[in-house]
Amino acid sequence: MADQAGDAFNERKYTHDFQAEQSYHDMRDYKFTYPSLMEAQIRKLKHGLENWKEIALQGKKVFIWERQWHPTALVGGSTVLFMFLWLLDPSILTVVSVFGLCVTVSDYVIPSVASSFFKPEKWTARREKEFEELCTNIVLYKARLELTWSRYYKLKTTNRKLYFILTICGLSVLAWIGCTFNNLFLAYVLVTFLVLLPGMEHNGIISKCSEYVHNFLAEFLRQAKSKVDQEKKED
Repeated sequence: MADQAGDAFNERKYTHDFQAEQSYHDMRDYKFTYPSLMEAQIRKLKHGLENWKEIALQGKKVFIWERQWHPTALVGGSTVLFMFLWLLDPSILTVVSVFGLCVTVSDYVIPSVASSFFKPEKWTARREKEFEELCTNIVLYKARLELTWSRYYKLKTTNRKLYFILTICGLSVLAWIGCTFNNLFLAYVLVTFLVLLPGMEHNGIISKCSEYVHNFLAEFLRQAKSKVDQEKKED
């Protein structure tokens, strides 16, 4: 009972109400109202990205592939970065330290440089809305990941066999991949996939692939079931 109540609370926590309102051009515009917890997370994220809002909007255009050359640029940047790592062959401690230095220097320099290029008076209500939508989408994706993880972990109490089968098979596959492929190559594939993921999601590639996999598995199970039924009839 406690697990069911907790899961219901998690699902309610990330739901939203859907209400219509009249827009400026007498069109039907839709506005989402979120729970107070999610609104607090959105406000916190907006405050944290306040000095980066211009850079964040420009980066959003690249990550959602607003232009045709954007995915090529993302793959090319990831490839060049890991090629340097392959050639230099630094230690893990060096990579972490250099990454931390880059983040620290960027956090100090880039907002100051950006303020000289992007004047505050050019920040319009439209750009503010885009920035708020960006922060909202980030919080929503975070909520989806938390819900997915909570539902998976809940299998430990609702369906222990399925939970342990999925966990053991998943970890075994990861162990085999780790033993088969180079660590740097795996990191390159993972980073490249992550930088391409927002664009694939925005352009519907993820949904198409999910639909294809779902249809393939459904057809495979249907054929397997029909084959088993046919063998039973022959016996």
